[in-house]
Amino acid sequence: MTPLSTISSAAQGMIRRAGQMDENDIRTRAEKIQRAGARLTELVETIMAHTRAKAGVISLDTRDFDLQALVQKICRQQSEHSSSHPFTLNIDCLPKRYRGDPLLLEQVIVIILSNAIKYSPADCPITVTGGKAEGEISISVKNQGIGILSEDLPHLTQPFFRGQNAQHMPGTGLGLSLAHHILELHGGGLKLESKEGQGTVVTINLPEIHAFSSGSGI
Repeated sequence: MTPLSTISSAAQGMIRRAGQMDENDIRTRAEKIQRAGARLTELVETIMAHTRAKAGVISLDTRDFDLQALVQKICRQQSEHSSSHPFTLNIDCLPKRYRGDPLLLEQVIVIILSNAIKYSPADCPITVTGGKAEGEISISVKNQGIGILSEDLPHLTQPFFRGQNAQHMPGTGLGLSLAHHILELHGGGLKLESKEGQGTVVTINLPEIHAFSSGSGI
């Protein structure tokens, strides 16, 4: 079911049963509408951002910010949106002062966390780990979900590509392509490790010392 059909169905149900619904019914349907609205917003923002990237008009607005606090905030928000997935954070080594585009990097982390949640069963933990080695900073997101076929792994950052075992699930195939592009603008990259049925680890790599590009297309 698409986000729009979920919103429409829940709203129609509330209209039909307006005089019979108790507080719990109203809350349940309202939460369903809220979740679907958040998914729809994320979908639209991803499509718009990908369009800008393809046109070569994404450029970095770099500033100093607290990378550790940013990751904590995003994980907290994602956990609130999907309380069925417990989060484990090991990010104490991430810098409290980092120079980059915080809005674009936030978009990257949201895309990866959303995928980790989407492609793993309820109650399966999401582990977020920070790392630092050889002039690079890393943020790894691990889930225990459906995993990715080995033949699909090299193609996952291509626009509109979706894994064979994810065709039945909602999505556009644009998220990882956009994340990859944003990280390249930062002088970094994206690494994916997975086995079908055994989960996935997606790692964001960022340089400690940057040589930024002003913008480019996908």
